[in-house]
Amino acid sequence: MIYKEFSFGGKNNPLGSFGAIIGIIAVMLLLFFIVKGLFMILSFVAPVLLILALFFDYTVVTDYFKFIGKLFKEKPLFGVLASILTVVGYPVVSGFLFFKAFARKSLKSAVKKAEEAQRPKYSEYEEVKEEEEFLTLPRVEKESVKAKKNDNDYEDLFK
Repeated sequence: MIYKEFSFGGKNNPLGSFGAIIGIIAVMLLLFFIVKGLFMILSFVAPVLLILALFFDYTVVTDYFKFIGKLFKEKPLFGVLASILTVVGYPVVSGFLFFKAFARKSLKSAVKKAEEAQRPKYSEYEEVKEEEEFLTLPRVEKESVKAKKNDNDYEDLFK
């Protein structure tokens, strides 16, 4: 009979595979407390973020509530679920709305700057009043075409 042993901790580890399980649980607890702390901080900052979102671009907030209303009309169960998640996840929703409003404002200002850069820039000018004619040219008398032809020796060859 062949017997093979698989162990994660090696032969000298007294915990065996329990060490890896305890490590995973410790990492999960650490992540839980980090997320809990971030959620608590975000819950204190959420009203300010919502007000700033309204200040940057109020249509983001109105569009979100229109989306929830549309869910109520088309799929009432999803509408109720979305409204419950909005109330429970108020800090996350306000952070999302703030980020979206800030991104729209930044995008609009970047587009506006790009359009201004493409417009031709006009320089200031000053109209000069014409007081006197500073360039006077003498009149040139036109010679007749026939007189010109007679003066040419080359034309005499064809007569």
